[in-house]
Formats: sequence, structure tokens, C-alpha cells
Amino acid sequence: MLIIIAVSVILLLPVISYLFQPFSNQKSFVFLATFIICGGFLLNFLSPNALIGSWVQTTQSESIYRTIVRNEDFDNFIINEYLDNISSEDESFMLGAQVFYKALELGSFNSAESILKTLNTQFISENYQVPIFNLLSLQFFVSIPGGPDVSIAALEIISPNINEPFKLDKSNSLVRGFDITSAFLQQAIIKVEAQAQCNNSSFQAFKSIDLRYSKDNQDELFFYTNEWLKKEQ
Repeated sequence: MLIIIAVSVILLLPVISYLFQPFSNQKSFVFLATFIICGGFLLNFLSPNALIGSWVQTTQSESIYRTIVRNEDFDNFIINEYLDNISSEDESFMLGAQVFYKALELGSFNSAESILKTLNTQFISENYQVPIFNLLSLQFFVSIPGGPDVSIAALEIISPNINEPFKLDKSNSLVRGFDITSAFLQQAIIKVEAQAQCNNSSFQAFKSIDLRYSKDNQDELFFYTNEWLKKEQ
């Protein structure tokens, strides 16, 4: 703010000099024009909804970035005011999501958790959910209990979309002819192992399927939250 005032004073020096000239005959007009232009400029710059630029938004952005760098919790007043600068609710949510991902990018997990709590409080609709699961890496392994120590299918997914099912078929086999299609033909019991990795944590879950009860050589299973176990590194 001090920089803005200093620059404004320097720019106004010719006007001030003119106004103090004893023989100036347009003082009223020059003073009025200067007042309108400078007043409009300051109002625009200090307004949260400025047309050209906003000192308020700049200050808020710098404060938020400093908070992320220090890995601190966000000040509720500042972050709420920052998000409220955007008139559209969708754009406001996306702005908050950008802050969240910036915090993750810099490894500032305290800041990331803080902004996530704010977003979950302000945007309670299911339409506004930060897709944090795309930070995961998922791996699937399918094997036959008591069979060869080779998976009949394996799949790794980086940044998965958990709203869509994951499909494994014979194209995911590691050994030709020893695949999921053969397991269906033999109506075998298969074991599916799922592994999830996020940052330095790793989780795994297991389930078995008896393919004798499958239909049209297809089957599906679900891994629920309470079925994941933390895996030792």
C-alpha cells in the first residue's frame, strides 16, 4: 500500500506544481479532474471487485501463499474473504481447490487440510467435492489360491477416478494363457488384492470370488472403507 501511495504522489507532482503556480487560470478544472481520476483509481484498486486490479486481492493472495509456505492453518477470515471475492459459486470453489492443490504441491499438508475443512464447510453440495482420490496410486493383483505363484492379472492405475469401475480381463495377464478368461472357464476361486499408495502410506485389501456363481463370465466386487489395512513399508 505504501508503494501505491508513493507512486501516486510522484505522479501528482506536476499537478501539484501547476496548482501552486500563481498565474494558473485552470486550477479548478485541473483539481476536479485530478480528484475524479485519482479517486476512481484508488476506489478501483482497493475494491475487492476491481475492474483493472485490486490491492485487496493481491494482499490476500500473498498472505495465502505465505501461509502455504509456512505450512500453517489458514486464517478463517482471510480465506473466506478471498473465496467471497468471486461472485460465482463454481468459480469460488475452483479457487479454493487451486489453493488446496498448491498446498499439496509444496508438501504443506497442514495448510491443505485447513483449506479442505473450509471447502467442506462452505460447499456442502455433492457437486462440490475436491477429488483428492486422484492423488492415489492403485494396484490390483488377481491370483488363484493354491495355484502357481503368478498373478493371472495385474493392473496399476495412477490418479484413478474412483467414480468409475476398474476392469481387468485377459489383456492384463502376465503369462499368456494363464489369465482371467481361463479362470472363468475352470470356474475357479480367485483372490483379488488391491493396494493403494498415497504419499508415504500404503494400504491393502483382499477379497475372494467363487467364479462358479458368476454370470456371463463376468463378476464384480467392492472394497469398502473399513476393509483397507495399513501396509508396513
